[in-house]
Parts: sequence; C-alpha cells; structure tokens
Amino acid sequence: MALSEKDIVLSVVLPCLNEEASLPFCLSEIRQAAEKMHLSYEIIVADNGSTDASAKLAEQFGARVVSVKKRGYGSAVNGGILAAQGTFVLFGDADCSYPFYDIPKMVTPLLENRADFVLGNRLNNTLEAGAMPWLNRYFGTPVLSALIRWLYGMPVYDCNGGMRAFRRDIYKSLRLKQPGMEYASEMLIAVSKQKLRYLEVPVALRCAHPAHKPYLRPWRDGLRHLRTILKEFFK
Repeated sequence: MALSEKDIVLSVVLPCLNEEASLPFCLSEIRQAAEKMHLSYEIIVADNGSTDASAKLAEQFGARVVSVKKRGYGSAVNGGILAAQGTFVLFGDADCSYPFYDIPKMVTPLLENRADFVLGNRLNNTLEAGAMPWLNRYFGTPVLSALIRWLYGMPVYDCNGGMRAFRRDIYKSLRLKQPGMEYASEMLIAVSKQKLRYLEVPVALRCAHPAHKPYLRPWRDGLRHLRTILKEFFK
C-alpha cells in the first residue's frame, strides 16, 4: 500500500544522469539504512535526461522517478526536492561516492529537533584514497568554505559536501535558482540568511563507481561557486 504524504518521514533524493551501473547499489543502501531506523520513507530519482536504463531500474526497485528537463546538478536536485513528500529530505549523489549508511547520523539531529539543516562534512572523516581530487581537497573546498565563513558568519567547513538533510518545510523559503554545481553554495548562503539552525556531521566519502562519468569541472565550477558567493553578499 502506498504511503500518503502525511505518513512519509524521510524523502531521499538522488540526482541522476546515466547512473545505471551504480544506482542499484545506492538504492539498496538507502533502503537498508532507512529500514534500520524504522522510518517511513520514499526514494526519488531525479532523472536529468538519462539515456541509459537508470529510470527503468529505479522504477523496478520501487523508487519514484521525477523527470527534470533543465540540465544541471542544481536543477536535478531542486526538481527532486520539490517532488518530495517527507517531513525531512536528504539528498546525495547516485555514483556510490556517499555511503548512505550515514543516513542515521544525518537525519537524527532533525528528528531530535536539534537542527533545521545538516551538512555532511567529508573533510572530518577518513576519505578513501582517490575519492577527492587533491585540488578540491586542499585548495578549492577549504578556500570557498573559509570565504563563506568570513562573509556570512556561517560555521561551514565543507561547502561542497553533497550529502545534506533538512526540514522540507524550510525549502521554498530558500528560493534557490542556480542550475549548476554552484547550487551547493547558494543553498548554504540562503540557510545562513534565514538564520536556520545549522549543523555539520562527519560522513565518509568513497571513490565513485568506475563506470561513473565525472561531471565536475574543478576550475569552471569553482569560479561559479566564487561568483555566487560574492554576488549574494553584494546584493
């Protein structure tokens, strides 16, 4: 029997673009984590134009597939979140890099009303060798995080962390618009401006599935993050 909106505690959103090789493992890991917590949940695969069997595999698993036509990481995540029905929303990549066994440590602060928004910090935990490029690990993410701390007074240390959880009822008030990777910084800045209760917890990071095609372009995306951070400050 399908759950009604009022019954769903957790919506897990996976932005997806041709992830048929890694998606089944992520879906299984999410199911195991949510059921271990005895939570009513749904999984939403925000399909961003996949040409492989990703959508079919997701539906066979029992996930809800939402088609997001506008391309880009931010567009896909946003489309999935807007379709969510749970009291809380968590999103993470569908390339196997984020271990969804960390769902309990992300969601528990929300369930206990200790936070409105939780970010998974990859830099305070053991990273699998090769999971994060050197440039991102030691330069890009620390510098951009420091800039957000300095300009917005927000205690963020991994601004590019891609596993995040929050109360769904806060989302529309954030008014996020960025379609690309810079959506991650835009989201944190909006959380800061709304004065929401923010928390970081350590999460693991694995190497993406070997079949995953990397979509991140470090210099291009880094500059987009920088432009968003400065633009929002001088609005």
